[in-house]
Amino acid sequence: MFINHDWQKIKVKKISPEELAKRMDAETLYILDVRPLNFTRNTSFIKGSVLCPLVLLATRYSEIPRDRKIVITDWAMKQSPVAAKFLIAKGYAILGVLKGGIERWESDKLPVEERKPITKLMPLTPHNKEAHH
Repeated sequence: MFINHDWQKIKVKKISPEELAKRMDAETLYILDVRPLNFTRNTSFIKGSVLCPLVLLATRYSEIPRDRKIVITDWAMKQSPVAAKFLIAKGYAILGVLKGGIERWESDKLPVEERKPITKLMPLTPHNKEAHH
């Protein structure tokens, strides 16, 4: 990924956990988590989210569906804004990033699913579009 002056101008909305939970109930969203593959600090994920580490996004972004509204998250909102700017620059419909990341989502007592760290890449396109809302 290359950061330039235009990149700095891209605005990214921060979506509160409560707002995201309501939107997930009302519409089908694509939740992209950009934590590393071997996430060990926390194994909680938003149910149905898709993992693509930030370091691999530049080579795998074309696998992300263009017909879905996307919210990006990570552990504590340190990597998600960079991923959002990158995808916005590539023409994706990014609603925003999860404010506070999974750390805040979990502290707000919103539902999570536990996952084991993985070492192999998974497809970024869900098999069943309806399963990820």
